Amino acid sequence: MNLKRGASLILTVVFVFILASTNFCFSEEVDQNEDEFTINAFGFTHLWAQYDNTAGKTHGEDLKIARVRLGVRGNLNSRIDYMFLSEWGRLTYNDPATLLDAWFNLKVNSAVNIKVGQSWYRFSRSGTEILPKIPFILRPEVIDGIWLSMGRNGNYGYDKGVWLWGNFLETKFPWGYIFSVTTGAGLDHFDDNEKKDFTGRLWLSPLEGLELGVSGFHGYSQVDVVSDLGRNEERNLPEHAYGVDIAYNSGKFRVVYEYLQALHEGFSEVNGVERFQFPTQKPRGWYAMVGFKPLSWIEIPVRYAWYEKDSEISNTGIETVTVGLTWFLKEGTLNNIKLNYIIRSAEENYGSKPRNKVALQVQLVF
Repeated sequence: MNLKRGASLILTVVFVFILASTNFCFSEEVDQNEDEFTINAFGFTHLWAQYDNTAGKTHGEDLKIARVRLGVRGNLNSRIDYMFLSEWGRLTYNDPATLLDAWFNLKVNSAVNIKVGQSWYRFSRSGTEILPKIPFILRPEVIDGIWLSMGRNGNYGYDKGVWLWGNFLETKFPWGYIFSVTTGAGLDHFDDNEKKDFTGRLWLSPLEGLELGVSGFHGYSQVDVVSDLGRNEERNLPEHAYGVDIAYNSGKFRVVYEYLQALHEGFSEVNGVERFQFPTQKPRGWYAMVGFKPLSWIEIPVRYAWYEKDSEISNTGIETVTVGLTWFLKEGTLNNIKLNYIIRSAEENYGSKPRNKVALQVQLVF
């Protein structure tokens, strides 16, 4: 599928579903008895211990508080809720603390919500799952390579803008959507190109436990293009991505498959005797996961993942097999201990040469 057409088609489908349901959206009544201000503190922490067999790694000395996220959330009144979330620890960017979420949300009803502020944009199934709920310690490389980077030079998957989202759980085939228009500045101006980014995701549940999803993205990255005479110019280059996924969850057994592909457009221009050129990149990949819960407090997840940094260049892929064991410390909560064994094999043009890794994480949520 053409990447531009694929991403545009998915975003269009999201809008059609929203517009087709407008009459239903505004028919609900809001309970005015809930019109009160509330504030609630929340957070979670990840304690990490890792043994990485990659050359130059610490080989078992990586025992740290990976992150602590602390925030407050609540209601201003019956129609407006809010959230502020900060991150502390080793995984923050440069500063000891980073502001992640800072938004206000207008609740028309469950089908129509309008969020304004800073938050993470929802692209892909894995990228839509909140961090404490992901089944493994690390997301697949294809998710980090396409979603987390916000294209070529982003970080964290966060940006400032407007989100329109909702769900229709009471219909014959429950479905939901989320669509955002963001500034392109990114968190701490990682991607400061002053161009808008458009992201959309739509999911449908035709059967109980079964969910089908599609995602689309269109945006820009600001890159430095170097001429053959050594002169630099900044250019805003387009980017497109789409994803499809399918998941089934019966409670004791779950399976997930997801495919993602992106197009980072290049640039070529001749100005007199000077030539500017920047390569086009086409990252893509997929993963499949199976999880089994022999007991209510134990899950055994296994995942295979494949990611190519650039499908236009041979041997840029990495293959990953992750075997996990999750022990839920208290049933009905997200408090758990995860043990993952990660087998990695990278091709010669992938860049780095990651080796196998053992990772242990204690997750505590309050």
